[in-house]
Amino acid sequence: MNLKKIILILIIIFITTGCVSSDYNLTINKDLSVNEEVFISATDEYFDLFYMDYRLTIVKNVYNNQEIMKTLPDNNYSYKLIEEERRPGVLANKKYNNINDYIKETIFKTQVFEDIEYIEKDNLITIQTKNFLPYVEDETDVRYPISDLKINIKVPYVVTSNNADKYDNVTNTYTWNIDEETKDKKIEITFDKNKIYVYNLGIYIFISILIILAIIVIVIILKMVKKNKRNNKIYE
Repeated sequence: MNLKKIILILIIIFITTGCVSSDYNLTINKDLSVNEEVFISATDEYFDLFYMDYRLTIVKNVYNNQEIMKTLPDNNYSYKLIEEERRPGVLANKKYNNINDYIKETIFKTQVFEDIEYIEKDNLITIQTKNFLPYVEDETDVRYPISDLKINIKVPYVVTSNNADKYDNVTNTYTWNIDEETKDKKIEITFDKNKIYVYNLGIYIFISILIILAIIVIVIILKMVKKNKRNNKIYE
């Protein structure tokens, strides 16, 4: 079997049998426009089967796949090859004028969910998903099975409620993790469009200083107690 046929088989395994790993980054801006960025690669388990240079060869061929080259530009996505040695992949991105446009036009939402809902009530905006689509290995399914997915939503506003798995308070980014074992998942986040989020570094510095001072005081007290005990033994 020649190299071209081997690579073709590996590509089919990569995009149809759940070896896909993806970082899905959604940034909501202050004017409520949206930036969507999707990094598509393979799982560490899949890449560990090959030498470093062979990983990039496989991803390059996926990148040159005719369906991908047609689908992304046809839907106004720009995309490029990320030639990192350890984790090469394809990075696709698109900008939207508002959240409604994003929900209507994104081609990625139906890979994991049936739909996305946008609810605006007074100053509160809620984005939530509908009906999780679990991981499957079915050649007749139009979806690409993704066995390792990280969804990140970054907002510039104060979030009033969410059900994220992880939160970064520096960037105000909320993260949900999905893998092949996930049976059900719902993404829900509500923010107040009238309240800008500000990371108060001063408070954290102040708290850190207090903790350090407390540790220093405790160490000094322990040393004084130890010294007093030693002096008492000498006088005895």
